[in-house]
Amino acid sequence: MKRWSLFPGAVALIAFAACIARADGKDPAGSVALTVRLPNPQQAILYVHEVMPVRPGPLQLDYPEWIPGDHAPDGPVGTMMGLEITAGGKRIAWLRDEVDMFAFHVTVPAGVDRIDIRFQYPAPDRVTPHLLGLKWNEVALYQAGYPTSAQTYEPTLVIPARWGYASALKTATRQGGRIAFKPVPFNTLVDSPVIAGEYFRELDLTPAGSPVHRYLDMVADRAAALDISDTQLAGYRHLVEQAQALFHSHHYDDYHFLLTLSDYVSTGGLEHHQSSDDRARGGAKMFADAGHFMLDASLLPHEYTHSWNGKFMRPAGLWQPNFERPERTRMVWVYEGLTTYLGDVLTARSGLWSPATWRQAVAYRAAAMAHQPGREWRPLIDTTVAAQLLYGSTAAWSNWRRQTDFYREGELLWLAVDMKIRTLSRDRRSIDDFARRFFGVDNGSYRTHTYTFHDVVATLDAVQPYDWTSFLHDWLYGVGRQVPLLVGIDASGWRLAYSDQPSGYQQAHEEVGEGELSRQGINAMFTLGLFLDRQGTVEDVLWNGPAFQAGLAPGMKLVAIDGHPYTTGLLRSEIAQAQKSKKPLQITATGDGVTAPYTIDYEGGLKYPHLVRVPGTVDYLRQILAPKPLANGS
Repeated sequence: MKRWSLFPGAVALIAFAACIARADGKDPAGSVALTVRLPNPQQAILYVHEVMPVRPGPLQLDYPEWIPGDHAPDGPVGTMMGLEITAGGKRIAWLRDEVDMFAFHVTVPAGVDRIDIRFQYPAPDRVTPHLLGLKWNEVALYQAGYPTSAQTYEPTLVIPARWGYASALKTATRQGGRIAFKPVPFNTLVDSPVIAGEYFRELDLTPAGSPVHRYLDMVADRAAALDISDTQLAGYRHLVEQAQALFHSHHYDDYHFLLTLSDYVSTGGLEHHQSSDDRARGGAKMFADAGHFMLDASLLPHEYTHSWNGKFMRPAGLWQPNFERPERTRMVWVYEGLTTYLGDVLTARSGLWSPATWRQAVAYRAAAMAHQPGREWRPLIDTTVAAQLLYGSTAAWSNWRRQTDFYREGELLWLAVDMKIRTLSRDRRSIDDFARRFFGVDNGSYRTHTYTFHDVVATLDAVQPYDWTSFLHDWLYGVGRQVPLLVGIDASGWRLAYSDQPSGYQQAHEEVGEGELSRQGINAMFTLGLFLDRQGTVEDVLWNGPAFQAGLAPGMKLVAIDGHPYTTGLLRSEIAQAQKSKKPLQITATGDGVTAPYTIDYEGGLKYPHLVRVPGTVDYLRQILAPKPLANGS
């Protein structure tokens, strides 16, 4: 840590200087005027117009490929349509690069100092008749050869005049539905999404006396979805306070939680430096239904934590001077794993989760990792290096192949780190001390700092001397029993156990829908070794588990159990009955046009994960999840 604390952002600045050198010392010709229109929300088509200052000669235009936070080259260039480039009303030919699909080559005629770029972008996953979620990287081209921080854009958004909107961008003017934002560098523009909608609400979350404002901005397809309870709103206000108590710093001018509450857009979240793009998994039911809120409660804390870990402080391999240079994702076990741990802790400290819900969530994830046989051959570090291959990968055989486990297993890793600090220091220090040292520097600045494995180890060692290099290396590169998966839980005064009754957290998953870090469906991986959707289609089969031995495979659909038509309730009752009868389950399943019988030999009964107290030990989880004294200042 000392290496960069004397020169913040050293790695980023070196890369920045290199990019400047590649541009032969020239600067972009001037600011780009970017206008995005949504004339007909029902069609969900965004119309893009860029006026770009240029110089005569060869020009390469790039469409953003590597989007920070996505950890993959997934810029949706294949979706853009109608590309037309003109100068003085005359068309200029363009040619896509044969190797780099995100690059377009143009020859600017002599005497031309600006070009007009027009195209359309259909966004049905982010636009409904009542709202819009705009990601600027999807609606802009920029000049190759210059760092994106050196290219200035003047963005304008045209939406229905009656709609409200929110963004970390500063508004210059608004005339009806035409909103002109103040000029920003292109990398800041990409980092500043906009939400807008007919049903819009903004709530101030700013702690009393703080000059730095935080807002909860919401859009929905109907007004009722914006009805947040006083208790829920208090939880988000406590989140801001507890984050300040944890980090003792902020790295934004002000901060906007941009929350979309819709049943018709894609779900998830993406972190940004001064805002977060949050799309509730519960959709319009997030605030109205307790089960949906339980699953969604950790979303905003996770993305908010990224303002410190991932945006202000970023692994060196994830900082690049433009959006075409490949990211190196080896350190996402810190970027995402530590953020999952700290974000979930903040969810509990703020009251958005009870401590019991936090324990249920961690138990469910720990059990999922304990039933991940792919850990026998594939180390955690390979899931980080290959992150771009794993995002969006199929659920079929994912327990053997592994997925983006640096979230769930990363949370267990950092719980183990926290417990090691606490026990070695005899309760005098914790992960909170690491967070304050690592992320609390340069209060008020949002210039990106980069870090390496060495910096993480050095800061851990400054908090609590220990052989952290070996500890982390063994976990990251080890396989199978070499990795002490549950050591953090075991040291906390709790242990992972199973009962025949589901926790509220798992029940919410199976009854009301998908939640953060987990798939929607019926999880019988802890028993038969099956993960099913609600209709009985097999999504995953535990490698070498009972269902695997019976011959079942992903894609098959369960038709009957012991001669009775399949239902979720029947599945559970037959698993329980088999424990008493000691008879195998007779499954009828269909797949690829073939219906066949399968015999599953399992007598272990229903198993649902829980954390249970170990008598005579210190309850460290109570200490970890307890709200912290509020920090002074911003």
